[in-house]
Amino acid sequence: MRRSFSGPLLLLAIGAFFLWRNLHPEAPIFDLAAQYWPFVLIAWGLLRLIEGLIWHREGVRGSFTGGEVVLVILICIAGSGIWQAREHGVRFMRGGLDFWGQQYDFPVSATISATGMKRVVFENPRGNIKVTGGDSKDVTVNGRKLVNAYRREDADRTNAETPVEIVAQGDRLVVRTNQDRVPGNQRISDDLEVTVPRELAVESRGATGDYEVGDVESDVEIATSRGDVRLSKVGGNVRLDVGHSDLVHAVDVKGRIDLQGRGSDVELENIAGQVTINGSFSGTLNFQNLAKPLQFEGTRGTELSAQAVPGRISMDLGEFSATDIVGPIRLVTRARDIKLEQFTQSVELETERGDIEMTPGKLPLAAIAARSGSGKIELLLPAKAVFQLDATAERGDAVNDFGPPIQKETEGRSATLKGKVGDGPTIKLTANRGWISVRKEGTLPSEVLPDTPGDGGPRPPQPPKPPKSPKDLRDSEIKM
Repeated sequence: MRRSFSGPLLLLAIGAFFLWRNLHPEAPIFDLAAQYWPFVLIAWGLLRLIEGLIWHREGVRGSFTGGEVVLVILICIAGSGIWQAREHGVRFMRGGLDFWGQQYDFPVSATISATGMKRVVFENPRGNIKVTGGDSKDVTVNGRKLVNAYRREDADRTNAETPVEIVAQGDRLVVRTNQDRVPGNQRISDDLEVTVPRELAVESRGATGDYEVGDVESDVEIATSRGDVRLSKVGGNVRLDVGHSDLVHAVDVKGRIDLQGRGSDVELENIAGQVTINGSFSGTLNFQNLAKPLQFEGTRGTELSAQAVPGRISMDLGEFSATDIVGPIRLVTRARDIKLEQFTQSVELETERGDIEMTPGKLPLAAIAARSGSGKIELLLPAKAVFQLDATAERGDAVNDFGPPIQKETEGRSATLKGKVGDGPTIKLTANRGWISVRKEGTLPSEVLPDTPGDGGPRPPQPPKPPKSPKDLRDSEIKM
């Protein structure tokens, strides 16, 4: 069987093609390859046909090899992918792949009177918006428009067809970017800086872009598929719907905040109204100085509610910590360590995997219920606290610093603490796998005993042993 020479000829042709591109970098090789790649298969097929006729005359048998079949499939996949990329605006430049061609910059400017208007609405599918309240009675828009196109004349045409307009509709002003007029092989975004009268409400619907709104006295409503939101000095209510964000930050809001969607970090500070959050936020959540109730419901099984947060709450994927919170407080989570300090009113905590540490710090106590599926529970109470205790370490040990009023019982690998100190609220603690410690505030944690095989976890803190007297030391020396 003779070997085919179509493969080496094909490699020579492809190598010459890319050599030509290196010698002429300005050549549109990406467009040429996307449009004419089927000719590679046609040329290869013609060569194989000629070879087959020659071999037939000479009585030599020839056929496609397995490697050739695989190569044909790869060329088809690569060619189809390049063509699809070109159809979606991708082109090959000297520095690599560039999406939607070269970027062109155009200035944006518009002004209109806002007399008699109550709301400004942004129709901005793509781009960043910064809104600032001012004393002027006009709405003023400045900024720039970014157009990605293959040629300058295409970008100029797109710029002319997509003016930024401010249109009055009843009692509202609509800032329209007309991005829906852009051809499919181009991309456009408008980065706008807008000054509005402070009393106007702000509303926006966008596909992608960051928002920054500050110094306004009315409501703010923002919906975006992807982008960060920063708010400051808002006098009304806030409603946010974000498809994905790296940061939602709000400070000094006099109304309520309703946030839903997906994202990473959330930072809320000095919020006078109720805060309601629904969605999946996987970063760090910081709440500080919330005057009204906080309601958080995550898509990963986390629920949090509190009557107010005069202090702070910090929560990430592994830890929840809070100081100075007004209850009733309820937290249900799957895998977080919980540390709660200086809280009032009733508390209900539950974590499937994680430690729980509570320090009420204030009297009188309220009802406390805490449950850990796998982890320790530590409760530090004021020395003068009165309460009724029902604590169970199902596979661990338990200790307390309040003496005989609290009785300890041990059965198998379980330990319980039951009793009451005075006539106070009920404290119920349950650790499925771990130990429980009920200590007086101000006492130091004792040394943890070594793990005992089969007891379900580490042993609880034990009181330190008193130092030996001089007589004991002498007796031990004699025994040695």
